[in-house]
Amino acid sequence: MTDRRNARWWLHWAVPIATLALLALFARKVDWAHAWSAIRHADPLLLGVATIANLSTLLVKGVRWSLFLTAVGIHGTGQAVRTTFAGHALNNVLVANGGDAVRVAATARSSSVSSATVLATLAIDRLCDLVSYAVLFAIAAVWLPLPPELARWRTAGMIALAVIGLIVVVLVIKRPADLPGERRAEVETRKLLARARDYWRRLTATSAELATARRLAIAVALAFVGWAGQWATFQYAAHAASFPTTPADSLLALLVVNASFAVRLTPGNVGVFQLLYALAATSTGLDKDSAVAVAFLISLIQYIPVTLIGLLLARSLTIDRRASGVTRLAQAGTANEDQA
Repeated sequence: MTDRRNARWWLHWAVPIATLALLALFARKVDWAHAWSAIRHADPLLLGVATIANLSTLLVKGVRWSLFLTAVGIHGTGQAVRTTFAGHALNNVLVANGGDAVRVAATARSSSVSSATVLATLAIDRLCDLVSYAVLFAIAAVWLPLPPELARWRTAGMIALAVIGLIVVVLVIKRPADLPGERRAEVETRKLLARARDYWRRLTATSAELATARRLAIAVALAFVGWAGQWATFQYAAHAASFPTTPADSLLALLVVNASFAVRLTPGNVGVFQLLYALAATSTGLDKDSAVAVAFLISLIQYIPVTLIGLLLARSLTIDRRASGVTRLAQAGTANEDQA
């Protein structure tokens, strides 16, 4: 038992330790004075355009998620957008996308819908992100002159796209034999394993229920709009720092950086983001120190405004709408009694 615990401990810490070591090695080779100079002399107007493009991306993500939330009875695009901003703000200060777990729990609590159902909506929403990313990667692999470090992944990318397409087809064709779990009678006592199995069944059943061809088509289209916003963020931030990137360079950097979007190894992916962006930029012959400056500018654009707005909206995650409704009814009743 002790050996097993030690093995789990080493596995838990191996990736963060290796990541920090890689970042430290990378940081030693950066001309920080040059990078800081590029940041200080960045064009504020172009930075403003990049910031608006980034915020628009999150707005589109909130609208896209509301498409699936509405399908399970959780109405209100505004609530989905607020929760999306709050979740991304928490992702900026937590590792492993911890903000997503918070917004699932908060949405489930405030809407009287099971967390398995809400998690299914987020899972399908993320699947649309993955599908659109795979399509962009496939297009880039065919049409863009990739550097040798990335060109070798062409075949793997095509295979991944085919697998993702197969998953989408299975989800669209397959329909659950019964309705989501919250519509059937709950069993009073369950063992832990049985409850976990039931939770998984509800999650997969709801996912299949949500994955209609029409919803997926709309969501994937919105995902492409979101990627376009991110592309614009990268391009305008680079031009703000007078970094000579072409739209193709920015697309390549976007694809490389977002290869790690599934799991954030550091809060806000700070360090990892800069490393990957610099690797993508230098592979096309651009200057590494200027690339690091641009990467930090993009991080600031994605971090400061989103975190400020999201944390201001995070208070709404703690408000139980059901309790608020009861309070309003009680106040109305008291007022009627006073009038009588």
